[in-house]
Amino acid sequence: MADAKASPRQKMINMMYLVLTALLALNVSKEVLQSFETLGISLRESAKVITASNLEFSEQIKDAVTKEVESGNKKNEKLIALTDTVMGKSKTVFLYLQGIIDMLGSPEYGNADPVTHSIEVKDESVKNTNFWLGIDDAANGGRGNGEAMKLKEILNGYVAWANKFLAEELGDSTSFKKICLEPSEDPTLAHTSHGGEVKTWEYFTFHDVPLIANIALLEKYKSDINTIETKVLNAIKLKLSNITFKIDSLIAIDAPVSQIVPAGLQFETKLFVSMASSEIKPQFEGGGITTDPSGNFAIMKIGAQGGFAEGVNERKQAYSASIKVPKADGTFALLPVKGEFTVRKPEVVITSKSVQNLYRACGNKINIDVPALGDLYNPSISASGGADAIQDPANKKVFTIVPQGKECIVGVTSNTNGQNLKIDDIKYSVIAPPRPQIQIIVNGKIYDGSTPIPKKSTLTVKIVPDKEFLEKLPADAKYEIGTARVLVQRGLGVPKEVTNTNASGKDARTGISVPLGTSLQNDNAGTKIYVVVDKIYRVNFKSQKVEENFIETERMVGAVIQ
Repeated sequence: MADAKASPRQKMINMMYLVLTALLALNVSKEVLQSFETLGISLRESAKVITASNLEFSEQIKDAVTKEVESGNKKNEKLIALTDTVMGKSKTVFLYLQGIIDMLGSPEYGNADPVTHSIEVKDESVKNTNFWLGIDDAANGGRGNGEAMKLKEILNGYVAWANKFLAEELGDSTSFKKICLEPSEDPTLAHTSHGGEVKTWEYFTFHDVPLIANIALLEKYKSDINTIETKVLNAIKLKLSNITFKIDSLIAIDAPVSQIVPAGLQFETKLFVSMASSEIKPQFEGGGITTDPSGNFAIMKIGAQGGFAEGVNERKQAYSASIKVPKADGTFALLPVKGEFTVRKPEVVITSKSVQNLYRACGNKINIDVPALGDLYNPSISASGGADAIQDPANKKVFTIVPQGKECIVGVTSNTNGQNLKIDDIKYSVIAPPRPQIQIIVNGKIYDGSTPIPKKSTLTVKIVPDKEFLEKLPADAKYEIGTARVLVQRGLGVPKEVTNTNASGKDARTGISVPLGTSLQNDNAGTKIYVVVDKIYRVNFKSQKVEENFIETERMVGAVIQ
């Protein structure tokens, strides 16, 4: 025991809390708050198991010492008192932490459910901050005047006591690190404020933090105390010349990281024997098991299977393993492990300027994400009704859907952990893009159809896209016209064409110039003329022309000359 490096279990807990804290800084969503509660519950249950295991461990140490004393060997007699001291010291800290957790769950703060103990007001931060930092969080050099300073003193005081106890009572050089590190001492934390002022541990940990996050943190501190307590008990145990543990006292422990796993991800649980030691090397058997190099515990990872029935969002998945523990007579004790976890159908999050409907024959760009899968999300999209589904080469979550019919079903699948996981089907209605407006510009002004125009006027035909459609899909809001004709009606005769302008290939949004011609110069004032647009086409993002449905009277604008 040259040092006090964190165990794999403790590293896992620390990493989980760090990841959740990072997510919390980005977005205080219901999912992140729920993840803190789930983590807290998992840590609480794990602490109960390890606390019970350590208590049993301490009793076995004392029993072994008692047997030595009864046989006349009093060399290790003082280890009984030392063991009681360790257990008593740890219990005091545990009771303090649990007392705060209970208070934060009271109606005044989080209002925990009396039956399920679930915190109702998970995002409460004002009372939580005041409790930890006091009303004046700038007091005591930015440490506030609340409970946070006391908590740090108790936790770091326990570590200092453990280090001194090991050195002075057991001659052990192990040195545990502080539980509460100042941000400036922790290279993994961004510890400076925007103004460059160094934050204190109290401020960094409790200022404007949701209550549920701090409850999970307190449960994590229980785990920290458990870890130190276990290592100190092991140091006491090493002082004994020989301790034989009864095989019937061994307990197989199953400590899941989470009881709810999105389909496609892996369920992970830690398997170990509560009395694992250098004298007992268990063998772990089961699918997805990786044994730690120490041989004392294993990690089981199982893929959470998809395939949900219609309307079903959750289902149970069972797992099993076995732990074989060697006995003194050369045989093995078989410890079975059975459990189940909840597989939850991942939620598909669609981000688009047009989420409810898709525009026909247009490049509808949508962002299709499944946040629960994180970096393991590897999407594949299908679209019904002959629609194209084009994945953006620069962003795997972005797709361009080009529907043709009246309805389009977008199927979301992810190739995750070696399985092609069907996530969901998203149903869209497909609608035609809104029709543009035909504008006639006379001498630079929009013609209203009510005033005569000069014979030498400059006419321009414009096709103006719907404003909302242009904002959503600018690449699909381009327009062309075929020809623009000018007709003149003299007297009661049939209107005759005087000019014909071919505008094919030109951008009608900027305007197509239409000359009146010279034949109108001899006509009397009041002569009727017509500007007729023969064809109107929308040009989509693929440069494909789609004819707009305008009847002839809608494509005709009449005027009189003066």
